[in-house]
Amino acid sequence: MNTVLDDNKKLCLNSGEIIAMSPPMNMIFEVMDLAVASPATVSRCGMVYMEPHQLGVSPLLTSWLNTLPSHYS
Repeated sequence: MNTVLDDNKKLCLNSGEIIAMSPPMNMIFEVMDLAVASPATVSRCGMVYMEPHQLGVSPLLTSWLNTLPSHYS
């Protein structure tokens, strides 16, 4: 994981395949916790922490409703 987060921007898969990212590409990870993340990985990432009780279903519902055609509103 660290190779994709450093200047190389190459994702090395377990199969041995290497996926190079172009300069304008970014990756976003959504994880449940950082229990198995190394300090090197954490130090390379920007973190946004949200308490689960602060999210609820309201943001999901609002986001979905915004995708519906206006005659459903």
